[in-house]
Amino acid sequence: MEYIIGLISFLLGIASGYFIAYGKEKGKNRALKEDIESLEDQKQQVQIKYTRELEDLKKDNALNIELRKHKYEEKKIQFAKLFTLLDKFHAKSNEILMERFGPIYSKFMENYLVNDESTQNEAIAEFNQSMMGLFGELNQEHLKLTTETNSIRLISSEVLDDHLDQLTAKVGEATNTAQEMLKMMASPEFWANQTILYPLQIKAEEQGREIIFVRDNIRKQMKDELDQI
Repeated sequence: MEYIIGLISFLLGIASGYFIAYGKEKGKNRALKEDIESLEDQKQQVQIKYTRELEDLKKDNALNIELRKHKYEEKKIQFAKLFTLLDKFHAKSNEILMERFGPIYSKFMENYLVNDESTQNEAIAEFNQSMMGLFGELNQEHLKLTTETNSIRLISSEVLDDHLDQLTAKVGEATNTAQEMLKMMASPEFWANQTILYPLQIKAEEQGREIIFVRDNIRKQMKDELDQI
């Protein structure tokens, strides 16, 4: 009997040890499972955060690209407009000096050489009026170019500003020379001796070369600034 009781007690001890060990191992497994689940949750949170940040970066990058594209297009349009007006200004100056003045002068001389004081006075008045019209057109083109130059300064660098200062000065000098030529061509001295215009012609040609040099520097600087956007 005692043997049986001892055996049962022994078996119960083994069983209780097994269940205790099993319970501990099960607890470890549960804790490990919870750890794995926690790590998986953290992984998911990291992935969500990374995905969100990546999407934000993509949006910011796309917005930055659009802004740079818009800035590039705006600058390109402004730069191109300046060169268009500059070319137009030179074309207008050449038209006034080389094309428009000739017919005005020929008509004036035709009427002025008539041996009639009244006809001569009318010829002088008409000639002066025509010359004032040419002055007005030249100044108007100069004003357009100056206005456009000032508007570009809002988006230009300091280097480009310096070039624009040079351009403004050179174009102003060339405009003054053109006006001097027109005034001289409207004078009795020129009617008597047209060679007196030569010094101003030489001066105008030199100013034209200087403007071309400055213009080329501006074009190069504008290209560099567009490439940097």
